[in-house]
Amino acid sequence: MGAALIGVCIAVIAGFAAGSANTQAKRARLDYTRTKALVPGARKAAWSESLRGFRVIATAAAVLVALAMAMNVIGQR
Repeated sequence: MGAALIGVCIAVIAGFAAGSANTQAKRARLDYTRTKALVPGARKAAWSESLRGFRVIATAAAVLVALAMAMNVIGQR
């Protein structure tokens, strides 16, 4: 009787561990597929934001260069 009770307890604990691991694996797979589907949109958004930042930096640099050239012309007078 005691050996059977120990066997049942071990089976219940092993079943609980296997079920928990299976649930975690299913959840991880679902998260992976959702994230994988979002990657192209995220990549496009990242490039868009990078190009916007580059335009701001290029505009600021052009304004500073033009200002430096104007100050040079004013200083030569």
